Amino acid sequence: MRGFIFVCLSFIWWCPLVNANQIVYPWRACPAIVSIGQAIDILYDNTIGMSVDSIILEGPYNRVILSVDRVSTGWFEYDTFTKVGVNQQIQVTIPEDTPEELYDLIVKSGDETNISKRSVKVLKAYRNPHRFIHISDPHISRQWVGSPDQGYAKELELLDRFIEVANIIHPEYIIVTGDIIHDYTRFNADSLGWGGVVRSGFDNPPLAEEKYNNYFEGANGFSGVYGFNAPVFSIPGNHDFYGPKSDDYPAKAAQWNRLMGKRVYGFSYLDTRIIGADDYLGDPVIDIPNHAPMSGLQGRLLDSFLHTAGHGKIRIMAQHRPDRVDTAFVDRHKIHILLNGHNHRPHQSFVGSTPTLNIRPGAVCRSGEIAKWKKTLGFFRIFTIDSDTFQYSPPLRFCKNPTAAYDELIMNLTLDFKWDNTGQATFNEARITNDFDIDLPNCNIRFVMAKGKYKVSEGTIYQIIETSEYTVLDVRVDAGAQSSKEVTVTKQ
Repeated sequence: MRGFIFVCLSFIWWCPLVNANQIVYPWRACPAIVSIGQAIDILYDNTIGMSVDSIILEGPYNRVILSVDRVSTGWFEYDTFTKVGVNQQIQVTIPEDTPEELYDLIVKSGDETNISKRSVKVLKAYRNPHRFIHISDPHISRQWVGSPDQGYAKELELLDRFIEVANIIHPEYIIVTGDIIHDYTRFNADSLGWGGVVRSGFDNPPLAEEKYNNYFEGANGFSGVYGFNAPVFSIPGNHDFYGPKSDDYPAKAAQWNRLMGKRVYGFSYLDTRIIGADDYLGDPVIDIPNHAPMSGLQGRLLDSFLHTAGHGKIRIMAQHRPDRVDTAFVDRHKIHILLNGHNHRPHQSFVGSTPTLNIRPGAVCRSGEIAKWKKTLGFFRIFTIDSDTFQYSPPLRFCKNPTAAYDELIMNLTLDFKWDNTGQATFNEARITNDFDIDLPNCNIRFVMAKGKYKVSEGTIYQIIETSEYTVLDVRVDAGAQSSKEVTVTKQ
């Protein structure tokens, strides 16, 4: 009984410190995927009580003003462990003529302007089959280059180049299964990524905010995950905190809420259900024991999501640690795919009675993997969901030499334009070179052209976005294994 009282008091003590971004959903950890004509509910912390003036979707080449369907005021809890919530839920509907794009969401209320970057993916229609990419354990900010207050996470050098590859493949979404940042910082590491000076804590830069900013925004000219042209869903791992003690679970979960938003959640893509769990930051008594981790708070939340959304045709669960599998939960919901990380070597096996594919990709960009890079570093997987069936790739290494310097990396998938793709030309040619051993259907090429009407020599023009200055064409083309494909765009 005393233990229960202590936990409750911890909740009370930590709740006032959870000061989340005003747009909590869709936001960093959990963006939104929505088709034209569908509604989305925005979780908004309108503490100053001003009226909502406008909701805007802003893309690189267009802007959409959304009509507000409804503003509900009350208490909308989004984390059952920290008990944190917001006081408004704003419903908006995506207009039928909205171009397909990954948008910034902007909420204007009074003199406040709040932005949730790269958080709303609008689709013309859901696609079947569809693809997603699974990566894990980027550990952005484990190793720091430069001074504490002016440096950057070395892992960004590899992540930046992987983003180039992922954007050619053009998945519908990306799932990152934890260890997105790191709970200590290593300065002046040796050539293998070890040694140097190690720091952690609240007061020494880089601070937690800067680590998460590196993960999303990038730094020093390198892209963070906002560079992906697909929504990125992130879940916690054992290294995803900075400052709190490792056994201070309320503080760690509250920090995630403040800097990331949702910690446990579910979302749908057509008839596919995806749930994200936390096996490290939350309640240590109920939610993350070594057995039956879904028997507590987050298990009930995920049960509720699957009950409300319906079980769909394919169910995917993402967690960090591969040996904390709640087989009772997995079997009860007949989970088809269990994505995980933690161990940096690629692996696949089956668990439970469904059976459930238990799979991890390896580490995509973590520093400190230099000595064993051939077994661990630079890997990702592609999954294809087709109604009630799925396929998955072997672990794919996005470059041939992930230990090389940034400018010397040799990519396994490239997109090159013959002329500058900046909206000045009325003719251009793009070449996709696929050095992977697998076919890559429906790769995306975005041509930014001078105003006009155009045709292409290969593939299909999926959509055209007209601006006052440019004609933007999204072209989908298949890239066969170990081959190149050229696409020429010319004015009609």
